Amino acid sequence: MHARTRRYDGIAQWVHKPRSASGQSLASFDAFAIAAPGVASLLADELRALQVSIGEVSPAGVSFSATLEVLLRVNLWSRLATRVVVRVAEFTARDFASLEKHSTRVPWTTMIAPGASVRFRVTCRKSRLYHSDAVAERIGRAVVGAVPSVTIHGRERDDELSDGVADDGSERVTTTAVDSQLIVVRFEHDRCTISIDSSGDLLHRRGWRQAVAKAPLRETLAAAMLAACGWQGEVPLVDPFCGSGTIGIEGALLARNLAPGLTRRFSLERWPGVDAAWVATQRGEARALAREAV
Repeated sequence: MHARTRRYDGIAQWVHKPRSASGQSLASFDAFAIAAPGVASLLADELRALQVSIGEVSPAGVSFSATLEVLLRVNLWSRLATRVVVRVAEFTARDFASLEKHSTRVPWTTMIAPGASVRFRVTCRKSRLYHSDAVAERIGRAVVGAVPSVTIHGRERDDELSDGVADDGSERVTTTAVDSQLIVVRFEHDRCTISIDSSGDLLHRRGWRQAVAKAPLRETLAAAMLAACGWQGEVPLVDPFCGSGTIGIEGALLARNLAPGLTRRFSLERWPGVDAAWVATQRGEARALAREAV
């Protein structure tokens, strides 16, 4: 059996386990798993092993079709994805009137609950609408008009991979990602794509790191290194320059078949209609697959 297939045997047990009726929506989402540079092909292998129907693989990540269950599965089990977003709209807008018109047609209420807080990340490249703050303001109006009592927290940095990193290389600790819903807006050649984040905090934040040093190795990159070299936990893992031990800890999680998202929460858990008991059941089934420490 191929090494990359063996790596996901434990996940496959969970994926193929008979599922009980969850009462969750079976609607299909157009999703995109964001990857760090050079990791997209490894991420595609991981998603295939998770029984995800993938689409285009690009340097930025992997597109895939997903139900709510698949979205939770990817967030819970992916060791390589940076973030998972759902594309909710794509249209051409060369002026603010067109942007406002299309923004009011987005089904905001399906993913943003009444009273929620919202923040934006906007990028504009080679487009007539180039002012990112003005774009965020117009789309924010549409959200406020559709969702009762929603709070807009403004615009964030537009660099997906620098999210949470301070100028000195250390990691910023903020509560914004945990408490509010991120909306990602990208303008490219007048084509606007609006996505809703399903992850919350970036997925490298597994929840086990208590102290953060300057320029730490991200857990997703440590996992990608292990995936690239085909390490399965069948032979000793030696990291003589381990620093804070990120590679070793990611190796231990892999060897024990511990889902990397087991102890953290995701934005999708706050979406309207998502049953907390159903999410807890999925976590419990994943936890039951963990191997005993030796």
